[in-house]
Amino acid sequence: MFALFAVTAAAVVPTAPPLTVTASRLAATDRPQIVSNDAILATGSVTAALATQPALFIAQPGGRSGFAAATLDGADPNFTLVLFDGVLLNNASSSRGGAVNLSEINGFGLGRINILPASLSAVHGSGALAGVIALEPAAPAAVFRVDFQAHGLINPTGHGLAAGLSGPLGAGWGASLTGQVEDDGSPTPLTGFVARTAVLRLLHDGGDRLLFRFNDVDSKGFPDASGGALAAVRRTAETRRAREYLAAIRTRQGLGDGLRLDLNASWLGRDEAIASPGVAGSANNPQGLPASTDATRYDRFLGQASLTWASGATSLAAGIEGSAEQGSAKGLLDFGFFALPASYRLTRNAWAGFAELAHKAGSINASAALRVDRIGTLPARLSGRLAAGAALGGGWQVEGSAGSSFKAASFYALANPLVGNPGLRPESGQRADARLVWQRGDTRLSVGGFVSRYRDLIDFVFQPAPALVNRGRVAVDGVSASIARNWGPVSLDLAAQHIWPRDTAGGPGLLLRPRWRANAALRWQAAPRLSLGVNAGHVGARDDESVPTGRQRLSPYVALAADARWQASEALQLRLAADNLLDGDWQEAAGFPNPPLRLRLVASGHF
Repeated sequence: MFALFAVTAAAVVPTAPPLTVTASRLAATDRPQIVSNDAILATGSVTAALATQPALFIAQPGGRSGFAAATLDGADPNFTLVLFDGVLLNNASSSRGGAVNLSEINGFGLGRINILPASLSAVHGSGALAGVIALEPAAPAAVFRVDFQAHGLINPTGHGLAAGLSGPLGAGWGASLTGQVEDDGSPTPLTGFVARTAVLRLLHDGGDRLLFRFNDVDSKGFPDASGGALAAVRRTAETRRAREYLAAIRTRQGLGDGLRLDLNASWLGRDEAIASPGVAGSANNPQGLPASTDATRYDRFLGQASLTWASGATSLAAGIEGSAEQGSAKGLLDFGFFALPASYRLTRNAWAGFAELAHKAGSINASAALRVDRIGTLPARLSGRLAAGAALGGGWQVEGSAGSSFKAASFYALANPLVGNPGLRPESGQRADARLVWQRGDTRLSVGGFVSRYRDLIDFVFQPAPALVNRGRVAVDGVSASIARNWGPVSLDLAAQHIWPRDTAGGPGLLLRPRWRANAALRWQAAPRLSLGVNAGHVGARDDESVPTGRQRLSPYVALAADARWQASEALQLRLAADNLLDGDWQEAAGFPNPPLRLRLVASGHF
């Protein structure tokens, strides 16, 4: 049965400048990679839109029912911080070591997404070894309006519905309230996904903000490492239920003489329940993984105070941050002949002090940042960053940065009854980036590269028993290039990245690290109201591992998508899109087939 209902908050005039997350508190020396609201609508989800960026590889076994963790520039998924309106979503109870499941994030109401690949612990917190993904909601409208979005899916059926109310409240305040429901159907065997999201934002043109977000997700699918629909022995779905709560407040006060005070506070709470059938043993791993039930609770309270001073070409920021985390789990491990209670409760307090200096001299912007973190009982750790950008003339610009980062082990990694290891050491890294950009008229060219080194990376091993261990040293280097060109009604974007991931201590190769990623996007404004687009993404060969298959090499693939957008009126837009247009066949992870050709019909607009 074809459902038609899911949107886009069309372009609005803000009552306040939106919070834009950059690689610096003071001077934006690094250009972010930007994913627009229209790209989210064209691809159908936040995850699919992010996957068009070659710097990101996102394996999503079983469609949106799978855990979509972003591998940014070949680094571990938990080395990337995910921010919603500047507030951290990563949590220490995540089974991916603190990584965020991007599948759970609905896209309605987002203005854009900024991707900042760099060592950013000195700016955004200790976990940003690879960078930051910043989800930025659209600003409230200048006049009251209702935005809506509705979509229907075919093969198999699914649907979505979203609506939002936005407008001014007076005295410099604006507000937006959005709600969205997404049902992805069952694109591959035994899968299912439903997410419900509500977001309330109050913003003042002086910089004050109040934010509430609620996310409720039900999903099911084959367990990790099970071999999926192609190889799993146990044909019973793992079921998952997650409820996440976010509340944040920010106030900004001008103190005169170029001095400003910012105060931020937030709370993140998450309840998650998982019932897994486990994974049957095999010749590769006779023990397999036991059936289990697990209910976790995580809370983090975070507060930050910072002072910013600006005088002429120089600016300075300094502040302190404190957080309190609490995580608990309660469940059972069922080995068939007996059931073992499995639970933990951990608390961890942390503090940090940070400072950043920025200066502009002619065409050169430069910044330096330092941050010291004391997390739990770990010794204090220092993170640093240097960055600079310069306009060279003739449309040329050069950017570069270098930094150090670290991350404490997550609660899951330390205390999970099956694979946890209380002796895990913190992960640390160093990274340097450089990029040359040329832009003139309707053409933009960019070439760049990075060198990164990680120590004590926490990784999962199957033998001799499933466990999390520290690797010695891991290196990931990469080069990238992109070109964007407009020819009147036609636009073309090409981008590619090649990385060299390796364990320099002689350990096994890293999983799910394709060396080649590339993307091509072509759009044609065929008529004043009709736009046609095609997107092709290439993912290179990569290793993965499951209990029934052992380690295996997954074949490269090309995913092709197309969409037609019709502006029926100023207030109504219709879009027909096809995902996996050629109905290609590949594996998202070992044993997990990709979703087939799917059609989406989307209606969006406002009144």
